[in-house]
Amino acid sequence: MSKEFKIICFKSVLNIIALSSFIYGIITNNELFIFAGGAGMIVFLFILFGKIFNPLIAIILGIILSISLTPWYYGIFWAVGIFSIFQIISFLYNLVSKPDFLKSRFRIN
Repeated sequence: MSKEFKIICFKSVLNIIALSSFIYGIITNNELFIFAGGAGMIVFLFILFGKIFNPLIAIILGIILSISLTPWYYGIFWAVGIFSIFQIISFLYNLVSKPDFLKSRFRIN
């Protein structure tokens, strides 16, 4: 297992923990878990997926949901949570279906 793969897996696990704490906060109506999980998802989204994926869909969805939900940051957290779920599923699919998904494509002549 390469070092890069271990780092990506570790960051993905942290993102799943943040997503889980956000969902737990929503279920139990606990503001602390909602805010901590939502903020964690935003941080890990930019750390993990900032260079690989385009979060424009999450931004548009966040604007729409923040207008319709109260308090406004619930909308942003929901948008980032939905985006994180789809990105984790996409990452796992690429990992299983493409064995060279994480290998470098640089060539030395």
